[in-house]
Amino acid sequence: MMSLGTTFMFLGYDVQTMMAESVLHSVSTKNPGRISVYAGYYGQAIHYVSFAFFSIFTATIQYYISSKSMLIISSVLFVTCYTAYIHINYYIFYSSQLLLGFAYALYNNAEGMYLSEHSSRRTIDSNSALETGLGHTSLLFGGVTMLFVFHFVPHTFDGHFLNFDENVVQVIYFSLMALTLVSVVLFSFLPTKQFDSIALNSPRVTPSLKSQIKRFGEAFTHLNTSLLIFTYVYMGCMVSFMYGIYPTSLSFTSETGSDVYIIALYLLSSGVAAFLSAMFIRPMIKKLHKYKLIVPMAIHCGAMAAVISLVYSTVPNNATQEPTSNMDVLITPSRYLSIIIGFLLGFADFTITMTRSVICQIAVPSYRAEIFSLTRIYQCLSSCVILFVSPYLSRNSWICILIVGLLAGITSMLAVLCRTHNTAVAAPIEPLNEEKFIEEKEFS
Repeated sequence: MMSLGTTFMFLGYDVQTMMAESVLHSVSTKNPGRISVYAGYYGQAIHYVSFAFFSIFTATIQYYISSKSMLIISSVLFVTCYTAYIHINYYIFYSSQLLLGFAYALYNNAEGMYLSEHSSRRTIDSNSALETGLGHTSLLFGGVTMLFVFHFVPHTFDGHFLNFDENVVQVIYFSLMALTLVSVVLFSFLPTKQFDSIALNSPRVTPSLKSQIKRFGEAFTHLNTSLLIFTYVYMGCMVSFMYGIYPTSLSFTSETGSDVYIIALYLLSSGVAAFLSAMFIRPMIKKLHKYKLIVPMAIHCGAMAAVISLVYSTVPNNATQEPTSNMDVLITPSRYLSIIIGFLLGFADFTITMTRSVICQIAVPSYRAEIFSLTRIYQCLSSCVILFVSPYLSRNSWICILIVGLLAGITSMLAVLCRTHNTAVAAPIEPLNEEKFIEEKEFS
């Protein structure tokens, strides 16, 4: 139920993130005084700043509000944010992005807490993989939604990129709002009973405000937390590229900008990859329990290496900055190549997200809630900085950022895994002993 709720909540979020720069660029071209041509990039940056800021406090909120209640509140706020597209202007749009950051921060802590409340040490890895994979099918359904909407709504191509009338933008975002409402209903019916969970077996004492600040500081200065900074800075750059930069480059390239379905198919292929990851990587992790998170990390590295090569070969150097007809590429971009890149990025996104969910549970187990917030702060600040400077970053700049980030991020993740393994902080994923399970079941 949590996975399905996540799917519907992030369905609209994924679509609006990928379309934001193209849609707002179109609105700004017709009404320059109402919104900036780069409002899509700047809005996402503000959203990530808000996410990082409120993540400082959402770890504290969960001591007073249940994880289920936090999930419901966050989904309601997600719905509310789509009203910004009824009449687009600076104040309403940027305010909605601030609110969206708070909603995402609430969900981030609630997700980790709910997983720990309904997972044991043995099942946390596979449960995280299942929840991440099914939740990421929002990309798939978001792509289907875009295909359906674009089939019926009118649009024009001006030789460089697609133009959308404001009433068409309203239709698109009201549709996303209606779909997101489903998540509110699903989260409302989540079960709350726990059995042999990580959270249930850990002492839960509500600290004073002073001790909460102290806990946050202790988590911040822990060596594992410091090492993970590199991983989450890289993750912020990778996610920004996947959801904002590459889809925008498809819209800004004359060769692909006329294809109204290309971003929808890119989104759909990313969702298919996430679903397949949940189907195949999860059992692979359970089977290769000795290697813990090495499997998804290796898959992530391979997928990103292929993505970087294809992006360098197919994306014009300045297509990440402005509409262009200059095809300075090794391979002519096409719908099929964007589908392949989307599929590879879907694998990469799933594996790094699933790894994040697990490492936050085991890296510093005494400060689990604080670690979930801190790692998101690092990621969001990274995304914020990179999106603010994105109007000045070419394709080649992005290639360098992704390569350096990948090497630093994976190295620091491996260092944390080695430390947790050597100190027995993270128990290995043990295969299920059927006889022992039957005995325990009969006893209970």
